[in-house]
Amino acid sequence: MDLFDSCLFDNDTPNLAQIINSTNAGIWEFDANTKNVKWSIGFYRILGYEPGEIECSYLNFIDNLLYHEDRAFFLQIINNRTAKHLEIVHIRLLTRDGYEWFQSSTQRQADAKITGTIININHFKFSELQLATNNTFVVETNKLVKLGGWEIDVASRKLFFNNGALDIFELQQQPNTIDELICFFEPEHKPLLTTAIEDCIRIGRPYDLDLKLKTGKGHIIWVKIKAVANIDNYGKCVLIKGIVQDIDLAKQNENKLKSSLNIVNHKNERLQNFAYIVAHNLRSYVGNLQLMLNLHEESEDLKDQQEILSHVKSISTSLTDTIEHLNEIVKIDSEKNQEKTLIELDLLFKNIVNALQSNIQSAQAVINYDFSRCRYVDYLPAYLESIFHNLLTNALKYRDPNRQVVISCKSITENDHVYIIVEDNGLGIDMELYGDKIFGMYQTFHDNHDSQGIGLYITRNQVEALGGTITVESELNIGTKFIIKLL
Repeated sequence: MDLFDSCLFDNDTPNLAQIINSTNAGIWEFDANTKNVKWSIGFYRILGYEPGEIECSYLNFIDNLLYHEDRAFFLQIINNRTAKHLEIVHIRLLTRDGYEWFQSSTQRQADAKITGTIININHFKFSELQLATNNTFVVETNKLVKLGGWEIDVASRKLFFNNGALDIFELQQQPNTIDELICFFEPEHKPLLTTAIEDCIRIGRPYDLDLKLKTGKGHIIWVKIKAVANIDNYGKCVLIKGIVQDIDLAKQNENKLKSSLNIVNHKNERLQNFAYIVAHNLRSYVGNLQLMLNLHEESEDLKDQQEILSHVKSISTSLTDTIEHLNEIVKIDSEKNQEKTLIELDLLFKNIVNALQSNIQSAQAVINYDFSRCRYVDYLPAYLESIFHNLLTNALKYRDPNRQVVISCKSITENDHVYIIVEDNGLGIDMELYGDKIFGMYQTFHDNHDSQGIGLYITRNQVEALGGTITVESELNIGTKFIIKLL
């Protein structure tokens, strides 16, 4: 008596068992109450195993054989006790050679038992998926411009470009290997493409990526690279067919849109700060002044009147400072369209250092600077003077009294952008606590009596008004670094 006879059929039906065991199908039975499972010999063999070679159990099937993405709907069918009709689904099962597609037919019996069959449809499924991918490929190709095709022979790992792909890559000769293809892409994108190609070869996974590459003529462009796998009768990838499309203009427009949105957001933030000062601070000053004047009128004591007048003077001074701050902020947008001039960074920085000489000597600070990597920059002199002045003043103001003050400033160029880096070894800022407030108006983070919280706000507005950015890195009791992208 064989395994099939003992599991599913009575001893009276050995001929039927023999016929079913000889087909390319697997028969199974599951008891929903006891969770007991029985498999036919064909069930084992259709997965590439001999009877008894793998554990015949509910947990082994669900946890190890059934592909994880197919578990939810398969379990839904098994656990649906009200279903009476035949259920047919496509699932992936782990065979000896890897995951393959199977058609599973399930029928619930009256005694809480469920019987079913599995049939291997792997070749059919891959053909179906490939046809769908090819149809999509044809439709999209008709819509695209600057489109090229390429292929990889998996056995030899040889690469072929058609003329369209050669034009996009700006090449005269064919690249020969996968490694040569990957070398054209920017460092941050090479791992993405490498993984995508290897997954396509290993498990036939198609991919669609937007990546940046450097052409044969040195131009940096964005491309869309898509590929599908050609599968042989054994489910193995033998050929990768792909397209490459120049999407650089679309990406540039997308980045411009993002940049515009950032500018709008920053302007909106500045307007909110401006409105807050006008609505809150000025109203507060006016209210305090009115209160002091009322007290002055009501008071008959000369000493009290003098004290009240001193308060009025203090409020008036603060009001004047606030109005000057508002004027400086308004001037930023009005002055940004002035003509830029070629500025010698070394000379301008020395002038700022000379102007702050008394502050530097009082703090016994050491100022180091190196503009050798970028000596000149086209910029608004008034803005650059203000930026240097504010950052140096801050570094001196928030110095650590327990160590020698060292402030360093340098220029660098990277990817056609000019950067100014100002670094100190001062008190530092708690970035977790104040990281999102550093460039806010009237934000202070230390107990200096002369801190107003306006310098960094103005500096950021000046930098961003000319299309640059400013970021900060800081650590308490270590120091602070400002990184300014001027252009």
